[in-house]
Amino acid sequence: MTGQNTPILEVDDISLRFGGVRALSNVSFNVKKGELFSIIGPNGAGKTSLLNCVSGRYSPQEGSIKFNGKEVTKMTPNHRAELGMGRTFQNLALFAHMNVLDNIMVGRHHLMKNNFLTGGMYWFGGAQKEELIHRREA
Repeated sequence: MTGQNTPILEVDDISLRFGGVRALSNVSFNVKKGELFSIIGPNGAGKTSLLNCVSGRYSPQEGSIKFNGKEVTKMTPNHRAELGMGRTFQNLALFAHMNVLDNIMVGRHHLMKNNFLTGGMYWFGGAQKEELIHRREA
């Protein structure tokens, strides 16, 4: 278990290149439990590239990323999600026909344990019942 001063996310000297273009050069930071952390900058500064490295969408050429003390730099996004790492995208209407809770539940699909009965309950009763079922199983 991590203490209050132990970083939950450590990014150390991350560098990312696309051909001859350096998107990130030796970026380092850490985020502690309970800390509010923000990445700001103008368009083209590398904010999205950095998030893509942290989430596993991109693989940096240099540096390392640790989550709760575990090296995750070479892990796939799926393996990072199993550890509790995830990200959202800036698309405002991923599934316009779904409500907010249903859209969030799509991102939690890897945590759900469904069978024929509980899967059917979702489609007949909505995400609220699915979330209740998930809470009871936890």
